[in-house]
Amino acid sequence: MRMEDFLYKKFIRKLLFMFDPEDVHNFVLEIFRYSNYIPFFEKIFGCRIKKPVNFLGMKFINPIGLAAGFDKNGEVFDLIEKLGFGFCEIGSVSLKPQKGNPTPRFFRIVEENALINHIGLENKGAYYVAKNIEKRKHKVKFPLGINIVKNNDVDFEQAADNICECFKVLKDLGDFFVFNISCPNVEKTNENIEVYVERIIEKIANLTVDKNFFIKISPDLEYEEIYKLIKICNIYKFGIVATNTTLRRNILKSRNFDNVKGGLSGLPLSEISLDVIRKIREIDREIPIISCGGIFNKDDIENRKKLGIEIFEIYTSFIYEGPGIINKLCLNL
Repeated sequence: MRMEDFLYKKFIRKLLFMFDPEDVHNFVLEIFRYSNYIPFFEKIFGCRIKKPVNFLGMKFINPIGLAAGFDKNGEVFDLIEKLGFGFCEIGSVSLKPQKGNPTPRFFRIVEENALINHIGLENKGAYYVAKNIEKRKHKVKFPLGINIVKNNDVDFEQAADNICECFKVLKDLGDFFVFNISCPNVEKTNENIEVYVERIIEKIANLTVDKNFFIKISPDLEYEEIYKLIKICNIYKFGIVATNTTLRRNILKSRNFDNVKGGLSGLPLSEISLDVIRKIREIDREIPIISCGGIFNKDDIENRKKLGIEIFEIYTSFIYEGPGIINKLCLNL
């Protein structure tokens, strides 16, 4: 067992898991902010493996990134790079600041390496995030992704305008952008999802900004919905992040969380997320995909590589396995 694994699993995780997961998340963000003053932080926890990848013109020191949801407001992505991540996706960011759902809203399912997140896209807004990025962007060498979402008080008819205005604030600060059209904590539109998504994509594409764009899709979509979204993405040259969290609970062994609201992430999502990628590849062999959801080990990486995936995002495995997960996954690339 590597030093970082030993420290994390034998001591740090046991201590952190004694407390509410959202409180722990906020505490860890504070630790990250002051990590420059912690002796040997980078030497102990930083990944030292380089597996360079060139993806859509972006150069990654390795293809393992931290998914959106950890650094919501762009406050610590420079320190995330020091852990050895090849890239980071911050957010989700909305145009205006917004509050989340009432607590408790973040749950661990330890025996299944899973989380349920019902925080509700809480963030401090695009202008606050832009200032944070401007302070830190010069410190990092890795590609920075920005995840954008509509404000909760904006109806779906106005969502494209709201998202477009948010993008305009951040457009010069990210290397790629992900439009979150699938958060399970947001009320769903009654119209066809392809109509909703095309309205957003078309508005962004009309700005003629030379960036890499993706939509983040749900693992709960039907095949026909995936097919229609891919056709829209191809028209406007968007890629796909597959996938977001799931509303399903039948993939859990425990029935204690059947009535808990929120998106389920972690190991139970692995096969579902992989199946979505299989469906995408049945429809289109070339569309760029970032794989996200249930990536814990070499088999998860290998199964996705066989489908042509080059770039991977983790979140829940980082919570359960610690910074050592980056080394483990990179060794299998």
